[in-house]
Amino acid sequence: MKEVWARLLELSIKEKIKMKYTIKQLTIFIENRQGELSDITEILSKNKISIKSIILADSSDFRLLRIIVDDAESTKIILDDNGFSLTISEVFAVSIDDYIGSFNKVLTVLANNNINLEYTYTMNSSTKAAFIFKVKEDDFNKATKALSKLNIKLLKEL
Repeated sequence: MKEVWARLLELSIKEKIKMKYTIKQLTIFIENRQGELSDITEILSKNKISIKSIILADSSDFRLLRIIVDDAESTKIILDDNGFSLTISEVFAVSIDDYIGSFNKVLTVLANNNINLEYTYTMNSSTKAAFIFKVKEDDFNKATKALSKLNIKLLKEL
């Protein structure tokens, strides 16, 4: 029984660490047609949703729009209600230090800890810049812990 409680405590601690650095990202599947992106941004604007980061990936048939907003859960409901197909995933963000090799430093830490990236992108504003990373769910805590150990600043929000 002690082993079960110890395992539950360990899982609880891991979940708290993960929650500390988890940023919710929406991935929206949209048609590859003129005006589709502006349809989404208009809906978000009308509902006072602030886009913190955005990246659009393109293929011949469809596009993947990845956004980080100020309220992911409400945004998901709003876009669902407007007929868009989307998912919420968990990513983490690392503060960008403005020097040559800062991105490589982060990638090296992840690679040295056998963490494979699913994808990455950046976000910049007048007050903040960050690398955003998506890793497998099983590697999330390992990644954030490895980066924290080397004093790489993880962000709690964008």
